[in-house]
Amino acid sequence: MASDDRSGELVGVLAFFMAVCTILVVLRCYCKMFIVKAFGSDDYCCIISLIAFLAFCILGFLGIANGTGKKKYLIPDDKYPEGMKWWWSCEPVYMVHTFFLKLSIGIFLLRIAVERAHRIILWIVLIAVELYTVFFCLLFIFQCRPINLVWEIFRGGTGSCIPRSTQIGAFYGFSVISCIADWTFSIIPIFIVYKLQMSRRKKITVAILLGLCAIGSTATIIRIPYVQSLNNEAEFLYATIDIAIWATCEGGIGIATSAAATLRPLLRQVFGESVPGSASNKQSSRNWGGNSRSRLGYIHQTDTNNEIGIPLKDQDNKTARVHSGDEESNRSRSTTGLRDWEHEKEDEWQDDRTAGVEPQFGAIVKTTRITQQ
Repeated sequence: MASDDRSGELVGVLAFFMAVCTILVVLRCYCKMFIVKAFGSDDYCCIISLIAFLAFCILGFLGIANGTGKKKYLIPDDKYPEGMKWWWSCEPVYMVHTFFLKLSIGIFLLRIAVERAHRIILWIVLIAVELYTVFFCLLFIFQCRPINLVWEIFRGGTGSCIPRSTQIGAFYGFSVISCIADWTFSIIPIFIVYKLQMSRRKKITVAILLGLCAIGSTATIIRIPYVQSLNNEAEFLYATIDIAIWATCEGGIGIATSAAATLRPLLRQVFGESVPGSASNKQSSRNWGGNSRSRLGYIHQTDTNNEIGIPLKDQDNKTARVHSGDEESNRSRSTTGLRDWEHEKEDEWQDDRTAGVEPQFGAIVKTTRITQQ
């Protein structure tokens, strides 16, 4: 049998996600500012989203102090209108949180998407979900005339409100479009990563990190059946507790997963080779014959005596510089440094000498050592 006071459940959920989201966003900011050194507009949007979410949680605690989650007979008559006021106040702030969270994720994906079709899909979904969020927020704020009639009606206030069925329909619409956006933001990265030049294991890891948005939509789906509880005006603060709980889960999971998706460089720095998809001090060698097919991003030129440096870029837009020079008449030496936010590669000819491998005529023996930053 359900308890007549479920406010404790909401307290636990609010406190948990306030702590988790704050920690993860702080780590995200540290990672982007001091490790990656690329703090962008998506990070600013994430911070605004966190601030709005924390404000939502604080308003939720004020609502709990005034009756949210309790049967009406447990709430003093003078507190019930206050409980309704804080419940109403939570929704616009939650819409601000949702607006900037979706914007943060959308900006991030648009930055890494290069295919025209992918960018068009992302833009359409992002614009649609943002416009509907603004519409739903305004509808909720101005559902009654005067605005404070939502709670003042319990003190004898008079005025008019839009039909409850319209509000419920708007709630359903918001849930559906939010799910569509989350799943789009989760599926598109799979196609983006598919064409990247990296190992299958790393592709899977990156796709999972980028596709964490789908987890947040789970809470949205679970919340949908509880929307009908908005019709229960007699026990509104008690009947809508499940909406409050799952809305908190949806927002908290959204912030947490979007922040966690950016922490791989930090995890690599802390845990080194134990991070999935990373490698440390791995050696690999292969001969590149004179008739070998040229590889994208690598150009080898030989100068008789002088060492030269050639700045390059590969298709992943990683900056590279090749230094080449002759150590002996029949030997070539090349050192290549590739650096991106994940790892550093150093190619050293002397490793082949140690291994007893001699270059063939017209060929380069290439040895790669991957080291962890």
